[in-house]
Amino acid sequence: MIQDEKVQLHLVQVPIELWKQARAHQDAVRREMDLLRASAPADSVPHRLMSLVEDFDARFGDINDRTWGDFSAAAEDGAETTDLIIEMPFAAVAAARAVAAMMAEVDEFCRAGDHLMTLATPPELVALREWVLGELTRQIEEGAEPLPWPEHVSMPPAHGAADPASSRAGSETIVFEGSLDLATVGELRDAIQERRSRGPGRIVVDLTGVGFVDSIGIGLLITTHTRLEEEGVQLRLVVSPRLTGLLELSGLTDLLRPEDPPAG
Repeated sequence: MIQDEKVQLHLVQVPIELWKQARAHQDAVRREMDLLRASAPADSVPHRLMSLVEDFDARFGDINDRTWGDFSAAAEDGAETTDLIIEMPFAAVAAARAVAAMMAEVDEFCRAGDHLMTLATPPELVALREWVLGELTRQIEEGAEPLPWPEHVSMPPAHGAADPASSRAGSETIVFEGSLDLATVGELRDAIQERRSRGPGRIVVDLTGVGFVDSIGIGLLITTHTRLEEEGVQLRLVVSPRLTGLLELSGLTDLLRPEDPPAG
C-alpha cells in the first residue's frame, strides 16, 4: 500500500467520558515531560517522547479536525458513546504504533515515581489505548470488521489490582513564594519530590506568598494531588484569598480543598 494513501479507521461505540479522561491524562504527561526534557539527557524518556509526539503532530495532527468536531458535538449532546471515522495516511498507522509503544515506556517512567508527579496510565485508559491500537491492526492491516468498545471490554481483564498504599505517618511542609509558573514550577515540583521520598502521611504546601499562578502551575497542583492521593498521602494547600479566588474560577476548590492561612 502507498504510504500517502488514505485509510479509514472505524471506532464503534467510543466511550466519550473515558476518551476525555485519556486526553486529559496525555496532556498532563506531555506538560511534565516537556518541562523535564530541559534538564534531561538527549536519549532520555522525556526527550524521546516529546520528539516522537511533536513529529506525529506535525505530520498528522490536522487530518481529523472534522472527526473531533463530531466527537465534541456528541459530548455536548450528553451522549455516552459515539462512533468515529478517522481518516489517515497509511504511514500514520506505523507512527501511531510507535507512539503507543512509547507511552507504555512512559508508564514505567511514571511508576518509578522519581521524576514526575503524573500517575502511570490507569488500567481503564490502558485498555482504551490497547483497543484503538488493536483496531488499527485488525481493520487496516488484517481487513477485519470493527470491534465495538463494549465487546472489547467484555473480554477477560488482563490487569491485576494495584498494591495498597503503605502505612505513612508524619508531616512535611514546603513554603513557596513569588510566582508559580513555567519558570519556577520545577523548583516546587523538586521540593515536593524530596518531601515525598521521606514517606510522610501529609505534605503541606504553603502558597500564601504566591501572587501569580499560570496554567503550568495549576497543572502541577492537580497532578500532585492525584499522585499523593493514590499513595495515601494527604496534600494540604494553604493559600491567600487571591489564590483561592483563582482556584474557584478554575473549578478546582472541591478537588484541591485550599485552606486559608492561620489568623494572626
